[in-house]
Amino acid sequence: MSTDWGSSTDQRSGAPAGPETTDRRFRRTLAALLVGLLLLCLGLVAVNVLNGPRLTGSTVDTTAVVSQANQRLVLETNQQLAEVDADQVQINPPSPVQVQTVNDTIVIVFSQPLAYDTAYTVDVAGVTGPFDDRVSELSASFHTDEAPLFLLNRSPALPGETTKQPDRVIRTAIGDAETDTVFSAPYIQAFVPIGDELVVVTLADDLSNRLSLVGADGVAAELTLPGTGTVRELQASTVSSTIGFRFSSLPGATGEVYDNTLFLLDLTRGTVDTVAGLDGQPVQAISWGFMARRAEIVVQLFDTTLLLIDPTGRAEPIPIGQFPNLTAFAPDGLRIAVSDQASQYVLDLSRGTEEAIVPQTVAGTTPYTAELRFLTGGEGYVQRVAEFDQSSGRVRQYLTLVTGAPGAESSRLVYEPVLANETIVGFGISPNDQYLAVQTVPNRNTQVSDGYPVEPQATTATTVFVDLATGGITRSIVGIDATW
Repeated sequence: MSTDWGSSTDQRSGAPAGPETTDRRFRRTLAALLVGLLLLCLGLVAVNVLNGPRLTGSTVDTTAVVSQANQRLVLETNQQLAEVDADQVQINPPSPVQVQTVNDTIVIVFSQPLAYDTAYTVDVAGVTGPFDDRVSELSASFHTDEAPLFLLNRSPALPGETTKQPDRVIRTAIGDAETDTVFSAPYIQAFVPIGDELVVVTLADDLSNRLSLVGADGVAAELTLPGTGTVRELQASTVSSTIGFRFSSLPGATGEVYDNTLFLLDLTRGTVDTVAGLDGQPVQAISWGFMARRAEIVVQLFDTTLLLIDPTGRAEPIPIGQFPNLTAFAPDGLRIAVSDQASQYVLDLSRGTEEAIVPQTVAGTTPYTAELRFLTGGEGYVQRVAEFDQSSGRVRQYLTLVTGAPGAESSRLVYEPVLANETIVGFGISPNDQYLAVQTVPNRNTQVSDGYPVEPQATTATTVFVDLATGGITRSIVGIDATW
């Protein structure tokens, strides 16, 4: 008996099925399939409409969100949304935000950097579509990273020894007790991070400086300097691969002679150029700095005149006044802090305004503001205050956090030396306003200089990290120039 698998029969008559019967069966099967798919789609649409918008995904850069303001959390949903405002968004721990709604996406912009190594929850209430009132609540969570910081650890020469341990640039984090040596050399004068690399100033045997670019792998390549001389005030731009420094020729050096001449070095092109002043000649400066988030720089001349200079040459230099000290640059790229013998001032270069900073007085003392650092979030700042007590002849040092609108400021003590003879040498603020890095000398009566010809430091210099919110000391490290 044989079977023909290629034939078909009509089930009612037993006769072979014709083309019309096969077509009808195909059409019935296709129709049933299409109806099923239609019902499934209608069911999914009904579920979406009846249940309101649902969260389908979220993205955030957990590294950038702790080091830069205005970073974004993007919430994606399954349907177009009605406008969401900031009142509907709750952040825990709290942080100010701005909110944008674009089609099926909610963009939450953090107005200031978030805290390191912290779990955040974001809840959005009252989310609806543009054509119905079915309400949903969306929730997302993420955990922030901790930005690394760098310090310079100088190894002092020990009495009676002809050699010493090398100096080191170390990388660490406040929440991590481990340290990594990023670069080492016999004598390191200064460094600045720029992207994933470091630019390092070292000291040669003839007391001239060398400039090196250190890659992420720790390999150093020497950069070109204008001649044989010394480098001061090494700084890096926040908007380009450019560094700058003041350069002075050593006595007897061949070639053109420089005296505190300002140079900018473009790391992408490898070119080093002077900066032109009002007369078109290279600027000789006693202080300078990059404006944050802008190409412009501010230069202080020997007569204390301040110039706002666009190094690209698209605009002429602009004089902005005469002040003995140029002390700080705001992260907003609009303000700088200056001072004279009487007081400190904040200059808003975008509006051309000048605001005096008057320290709070304490009965029987004479207060002086000696240093200032702007916060990244808002218009507050941390200032170093020295109070001279005329009755005892002693000077008290401390750091205060100043917040509030101009004319209605309030201040809070955030750090005061613990040891009787401790001295505050300088301080900085982490990019997210969470920590102070306070450089101190534990005992000013017994301090010994490390003898470097440029930017010498006490051999016992220590950096203390302070929680700005609580004033608690979280860690201390032997080292200087803490930089995030």
